[in-house]
Amino acid sequence: MAAGALSVSLAALSEVGRRDCNEDAFGYWLGADSLVAALCDGAGGHGGGQVAARAAVTHVLESFAQRPEVSLETLQSLIEGANQAVIAQQVAGTATSDMRTTIVVLLLDLHSGEALWAHAGDSRLYRWHGARLLGRTRDQSLEQSLRDAGLTASTAEAGQLTSALGTPGGFDMECLLTPQVLACGDAVLLCSDGLWSAFDDGAMAGSVVGCDGVQAWLERLEQGVQRAGRSDQDNYSALAIWCEAG
Repeated sequence: MAAGALSVSLAALSEVGRRDCNEDAFGYWLGADSLVAALCDGAGGHGGGQVAARAAVTHVLESFAQRPEVSLETLQSLIEGANQAVIAQQVAGTATSDMRTTIVVLLLDLHSGEALWAHAGDSRLYRWHGARLLGRTRDQSLEQSLRDAGLTASTAEAGQLTSALGTPGGFDMECLLTPQVLACGDAVLLCSDGLWSAFDDGAMAGSVVGCDGVQAWLERLEQGVQRAGRSDQDNYSALAIWCEAG
């Protein structure tokens, strides 16, 4: 690889929590020059959410592998195609009729370090450099909209999405329009709300501090979810990416 190029280490977890089935899905495709990672949190009941999440992830990975280009056009096309893949599997009168899913997708050029990401719903992408949290995606949810308006969100409004794949009237995605350059020492986390909701901002920001690798980091995050001990613990999933010199 060229000087300044990246290599990546990845680790993942996905647990059912206290639900009957796991409606989260995730995956990645790693080529010689690029990486795509995707994570979805399905909704719809009776397994429909699981179908939606898996359909969206499968579309993103298979489509990128056929044409691995890190560009805004590719990113938008992947998510629009994932939406169509979900809609194509909705069947009236079945568990899939009203299935939906969130999505968060990362594209990374391993030669240049340029990264792009986008999401719909409240699955998040966080980015750190060393021990410092540089930022995260903004949820597309009613709770976030109320907070943005200076209003207090109630428990009843938590988890209500303002955008999701599979919505008949269309969906909104939020894309990073200008590539960010990842470097050695950067860490990226894609996760569902079942994981991030177990941490306050300070705990999430400090979650990577002192970890000697990506697997240790994920184990710490899982321990945090378990310590929260929620009686209604949702499925929780995470895909962690550790950037090193190529």
